[in-house]
Amino acid sequence: MKYLSIIAMLFFFTPSFSQEKKLSVVWDLSSTDTSEQAAVFRQINNALAQVPDMQIEVVFHGQAIFAMMKDSTQFDSRIKAAKEKGVTLAVCNNSLRRYKIDPSQIKGEGIVVPSAVVEMIRKQSEGWSYLKAAH
Repeated sequence: MKYLSIIAMLFFFTPSFSQEKKLSVVWDLSSTDTSEQAAVFRQINNALAQVPDMQIEVVFHGQAIFAMMKDSTQFDSRIKAAKEKGVTLAVCNNSLRRYKIDPSQIKGEGIVVPSAVVEMIRKQSEGWSYLKAAH
């Protein structure tokens, strides 16, 4: 009986080694297709509804950077909502240079990263999941 009590105490008072790892995902968004862009914001909301503390970063590169321009208003409310939920909205500086856009033209919710490809590789090397934007 004494050993059973010790085993029970160990079971209840030992930290769980099977605690779930925090989920993190980086979304790769390079398309100008507005239905694809809208799908990413919808999928973010769906993911956060299931796992509210999930770390999410969307990397805008190629022509998708135009969605993050100050003069683009189509996704303003979704961008603001995503940022308020803690989503990182990263814009590729290589793409900005390619299209001769000054980084100051990016919405305040965005951050500029040197390279979309390197950003996604870094995230994956840190254990983040990778999703290619699609609808």
